[in-house]
Amino acid sequence: MAKVQKVRPDEKVEVINRILERDGCIVIENVFDRQGLDRLKGELGPHFEETPNCTGDFYGHATKRLSSLIAKSTLCRRMAIHPVILAVMDEFLLKGCRQYQLNLTQAIRIGPGEPQQIMHPDDPLFPFVHPGYEAMINCMWAVDEFTSENGATNVVPGSHKWERAGLIPEREPVQDEITQGVMPAGSVLIYFGSLLHCGGANRSAKPRTGVVLSYCQGWLRQSENQYLAVPLEIAKTLPERLQRLLGYFVHEPNLGQLEGRDPIELLQGKTIVNAGFEEFLPAELQPLLDQHKTRLKEAA
Repeated sequence: MAKVQKVRPDEKVEVINRILERDGCIVIENVFDRQGLDRLKGELGPHFEETPNCTGDFYGHATKRLSSLIAKSTLCRRMAIHPVILAVMDEFLLKGCRQYQLNLTQAIRIGPGEPQQIMHPDDPLFPFVHPGYEAMINCMWAVDEFTSENGATNVVPGSHKWERAGLIPEREPVQDEITQGVMPAGSVLIYFGSLLHCGGANRSAKPRTGVVLSYCQGWLRQSENQYLAVPLEIAKTLPERLQRLLGYFVHEPNLGQLEGRDPIELLQGKTIVNAGFEEFLPAELQPLLDQHKTRLKEAA
């Protein structure tokens, strides 16, 4: 019978990463305390109240979804740069890029009566084959307790290693391969974008709320347009690590520049228009450039 491995928040990152490598998912329990949860609920509550249910067979019909969470929630800003989460992203995402970024911020409230979502991986969002590394990794934070009755996320541990027919796993899981990310409020379920998963059916009388913070390779287009989701006035006030996660960086070589400069200079109040181009080249290219210059001198 499949199960999700659970660890304490003080578990060594090396242990967390080994479990993720093997299973493609893990629960870190009780990362945030009651005070933090109350703050998060207070920040998200007014937005949920004014937001209607989704109207799609994938997103659900008794489910509410919020986006632009970095602009709407100060606690989500802390969650996005939690050191354990970033250590996990360093381990797996940097296998395929030089810097990674926030792919998506979304609060999901599954209402009573919502059926189970279709089982799926998330990484077909990026329609290319990428063996050897993950294109994206998700973190589902439990705002409420996640139970088998209220729609805890269903996952298929190990399915990130299954053979694929194109972008989709070549077979469907059998029941014994499926389990749920049951966890206390304040915990986080980390799962690879390549892992089969889905929102669970809410058979309880109350809604279940979770917050997904997703990260992806720094050279991919983000699912959520963070430059529009987070107003410039707010982006300027954020910690630099979070600013760069939003996408204010140059992915070497020279991808994402603005006026030939690092776009984070815009947030720092610097004048960058016609300020001169800067090169953003990976260090391993420097020997080739040096060799080229030597050849030019020899030919002169």
